[in-house]
Amino acid sequence: MEAIPVRVLRNQPGRFEELLARDGTLILNRDGKPFAIAIGVGESTLEATVRLATQIRAQLAVTELRAQSQARGLDKLTPSELEEQIRAARSDRRE
Repeated sequence: MEAIPVRVLRNQPGRFEELLARDGTLILNRDGKPFAIAIGVGESTLEATVRLATQIRAQLAVTELRAQSQARGLDKLTPSELEEQIRAARSDRRE
């Protein structure tokens, strides 16, 4: 998978389209650091591609939440401690 500077989009859009058509996926860099992924799609695959991209973002969010939970030691809670935390959170919401 090739990485290109984002300025290629502005300065050489034809080159961007060529690379995307060739590779199917490109990493876009800003200041030498990756910040986005470009994925080639066709009309017939647009909706499915967007749906899958949304699922990927959701899965990444869940993975991040799990890592934060483990870092805080919350993965060690017993079932009764977990239930207590849920009750407290729900009680706070009602107030």
